[in-house]
Amino acid sequence: MTSPDQFIDELWEYANQVPMVEHPWFKGIVDHRWTREQIVLGEVQHYLRVRTNPIYFGYMAVNAVANREQGLADVVLENFMEELSGDRSHVDIMYQFLEEAGISREEADNAEPTPGTLAAIEMIIGCCQRRSALEGVAMLAFVESQHGGPDGAAARVYKELVGHYGFSERQVETYRIHAEQDVGHGSRQIDTLRRAATDAETREKILRAVKLGITAFTLEWDGHVQAMTGWRDFWPASGPWTRGRRRADCRRHGGRRAAPSLRAASRPAAARAVPCTRGRRRKFPRRVSASRRGRRVPCQACWRPYPWSLRSRGLNCGISRPCA
Repeated sequence: MTSPDQFIDELWEYANQVPMVEHPWFKGIVDHRWTREQIVLGEVQHYLRVRTNPIYFGYMAVNAVANREQGLADVVLENFMEELSGDRSHVDIMYQFLEEAGISREEADNAEPTPGTLAAIEMIIGCCQRRSALEGVAMLAFVESQHGGPDGAAARVYKELVGHYGFSERQVETYRIHAEQDVGHGSRQIDTLRRAATDAETREKILRAVKLGITAFTLEWDGHVQAMTGWRDFWPASGPWTRGRRRADCRRHGGRRAAPSLRAASRPAAARAVPCTRGRRRKFPRRVSASRRGRRVPCQACWRPYPWSLRSRGLNCGISRPCA
């Protein structure tokens, strides 16, 4: 087993495949691609997600206390108090953006979440509700580390929103606060993960939670862009999600095995027993019209290619050589 520092480096390697500052939401603001009106539409989606912060931080705090993880509880409660303490919560500060844009609180609360926003909310809350507090911390750690700091996504966006787009400092205060606070949150959360990553089982849980968090928040940023453009687009990021990890591939090329699809599992065994064609073009007999070739008799394996359907008797499967 590798050292804790090497494990954290592995997590960073995965996180860097999805660099937050390269996402079209942030990069579009930095490169002045979006208009003021589009940014306001995106911030409505931002508000819908931020208003759920007390929910998932509450789940994390309860799980940490219930499992008597005092050190972890301190880290979680610090974030929780920053979200809710003071004259204004983070939700109130987030709403300032919409308030100055002329959007009432009721209108913001009743706005329809885009597919990306909806998926992000469900993933984040579900993770913190059904998993341990440590996994909740892992979900947030590398997202907040990329968001905060002088060179993080929040600081870059804040500079352009004020300097180029002309939004007031009060209106975009949420980005200034996150630039200052998230870098500290992220570093403390990563230190917590480093101390906890002492066995293979815990490391696997942390890794899966980190992947879930990066995916969930990337979907949130996708939701911002979806609100601006009206298209159901999802950012493909800059690297393959399976790099460096175990995956199942076809055993017929390289000793790996692929998980059977539902369609393949539904066919008879004889119809599924065809050579693997990955990496080369499959050679089927030349197809001719029905009038020229006459009716072709299906292969014996395709007497009923779909076992649950009596109507499939005699249908061609299109796979075995007699049918093809």
